[in-house]
Amino acid sequence: MKKKRTDEGVLRGAEKFVNAFFDGLKKGTADQVIKKAEKANLPPHAIEAMKSIEDSYDEMIDLFDI
Repeated sequence: MKKKRTDEGVLRGAEKFVNAFFDGLKKGTADQVIKKAEKANLPPHAIEAMKSIEDSYDEMIDLFDI
C-alpha cells in the first residue's frame, strides 16, 4: 500500500529550514542554510524571503556596529 504524502510532513520539513535559518542568522551561517533550502527545492518565494531577511539582519548589525 502506497502512503499518501501529507502537508504535515512538508510543513515539518519547512519548519526545520526556518529554525536553522534563524539560528544561522545569529551564528552568521544563514547563507549555508539558504543554499541547503535551494537544494531541497523550497518554494522560490520562501528562499527570496530568507535572503531579504538575511540582508535586513546584516543592515541592523551594521547600524549597531555589533
